[in-house]
Amino acid sequence: MPIRILLPIVTLLLTCSLAGAEMYKWVDEHGVVTFKDTPPPATKKGKKVKVYTDGDFAPAPSPQPAAPRRATSAPQPAPPVKQRFTGTVELYVTDWCGYCKWAERYLQSKGVSYVAYDIEKDSAAMQRHKDLGGRGVPLIVVGSHKISGFSPETIDYYLENGR
Repeated sequence: MPIRILLPIVTLLLTCSLAGAEMYKWVDEHGVVTFKDTPPPATKKGKKVKVYTDGDFAPAPSPQPAAPRRATSAPQPAPPVKQRFTGTVELYVTDWCGYCKWAERYLQSKGVSYVAYDIEKDSAAMQRHKDLGGRGVPLIVVGSHKISGFSPETIDYYLENGR
């Protein structure tokens, strides 16, 4: 093969193999957790940034039990029993959306039952997405709760406290 044909092919293969998915997570000064595929804007204080790469989603570690408390004279009421969500999570996605793929992988890693609807290929799903107030993807529905965008913390909250 002449070098004129081989060189562009090798260059194309090397360029394609360098592409990788990274997500950045940080909490801003207002306490808002943000996930983006670009790093956070620079600030004077400096933020702690967690960088996720493909395959980083594993189940969150379970919280450590609280230290035992001393008994008081009055009995303490029992904390409300949390009710874990046991239904099927709905995802409204597109096939080109990276955050949608992250949401699906996250739910799979947690062993959560879900169904994904591609709103560009299914007109009924597009209508349900609009009826739910969807403005973008992913739109995640856990019971009666809607989550716009991908946030593992929010998903976990509604799975643990869902109805």
